[in-house]
Amino acid sequence: MMLEDALRKGFALAHQRLGFVFIDIVWKIIWVAATAAGLLLIAAWFGSDLRGLAWQETGVRAANAWMAATILREFWTSNRAEIYGAISAVLLLSAFAWLFLEAFFRSRIVKRPNPKIFFASGATKAVILAVAGIILISVGLAGATTDAIVMFLALTFFVTVLDTLVRADAVELLGTDLIRVSGLIGILLLFEAMIVAAFAVIVIGGFLNVSRLADAILKLGVAVVSIAFLNVLHSYLLLVRFSAVGIMRRDVVRV
Repeated sequence: MMLEDALRKGFALAHQRLGFVFIDIVWKIIWVAATAAGLLLIAAWFGSDLRGLAWQETGVRAANAWMAATILREFWTSNRAEIYGAISAVLLLSAFAWLFLEAFFRSRIVKRPNPKIFFASGATKAVILAVAGIILISVGLAGATTDAIVMFLALTFFVTVLDTLVRADAVELLGTDLIRVSGLIGILLLFEAMIVAAFAVIVIGGFLNVSRLADAILKLGVAVVSIAFLNVLHSYLLLVRFSAVGIMRRDVVRV
């Protein structure tokens, strides 16, 4: 199958299954809400301790500010470890929840759903990229910033291709159609990256030109709408990717 045919059929099949895009957005909204609720709970918990601290109103604004800063500094010093621990716990739970929800819902995209494969693949990809990121940050700080960025992008692409084929139960394409399946995934990823970059330039440029509070609120609204649109786009292109890979796998199996 030609790459152009695979892409065309992938888009056509995705258009017949757009409900998966809606489902993908819903579980991400649930995840964001749960994570925000956890962080707010931490803020409320430690905020209640902070409200319990007694300090006197001196009647002098500068003295009040100094006392407040002193109390906050002492509170932070005495509770820093607990705050870091609580935030880390919430973020770890959030990461696990992301992997679980992604595996549960996105596994329905493929013909033979297997949430365990999706979970293991997602966790493995996250660990590989996290470790590589830490290593390459040190490489970048040593002066080879461009090399570090190129290596990380190349690794991300390779891991994404492998992750997609494993989840789609199409690993045999690595041996029978590696060039075309890599090109297909690369085209979709590049298209998404170009749109993300364009929106990033627009949003960042807008914030750099903010001069009034009303402008800042407007730009913040634009940023929120942009993030929402990019999430929909990502879910849609993800559906196209799995649809196209599934079609390529089906043709290989037939042969």
